[in-house]
Amino acid sequence: MGVGWIDNIYNNTGSTWYLSSTDSSHNGAVQLNGTQQFTLDDGQYHVLKPYTHYHASWCGIPWYYQGIHFKSMSLDRQNNVQFYTSQVDSANWIYYVDGRTGKILARQGAPKNVDFHCNLRFENDGNYIDIVNDDGSTQDVLAYAYSELKSWVQIAMSGLGALLKSNSGPHTT
Repeated sequence: MGVGWIDNIYNNTGSTWYLSSTDSSHNGAVQLNGTQQFTLDDGQYHVLKPYTHYHASWCGIPWYYQGIHFKSMSLDRQNNVQFYTSQVDSANWIYYVDGRTGKILARQGAPKNVDFHCNLRFENDGNYIDIVNDDGSTQDVLAYAYSELKSWVQIAMSGLGALLKSNSGPHTT
């Protein structure tokens, strides 16, 4: 089981976003423009200013453990989407959960048995975790929404991004 590392966080919207981490280690240090830095060790929401690019270090996507290890993205610090990695059905996934209801929203394929790097992006059309290969290219991944019929339905990454954004708070651009 590999660890997913967030290297960059992009808020490409006109809205303030919030990020928190609930984990026993590798919560992350986040830095804006090489000057302002904050750590995610306290489990509180931290501001991601509009139209900003942050560099992150030791910012791991937590492995799921009894619902107490996850990162969370939110527009209003109340509605949120929690995300974590988990190995299920002989594959590695990033799972997305509605933080208020606990309902599984979707999952995204991730490399198995190796660490991987990614970018977290907040865009006007949705929120994305782009898995980045060693050569800097993004990896085509499979994304699935959890349907009302309690089965997985394959969706486009743009559909996943819109689903994550709509569950992270009130709609804004």
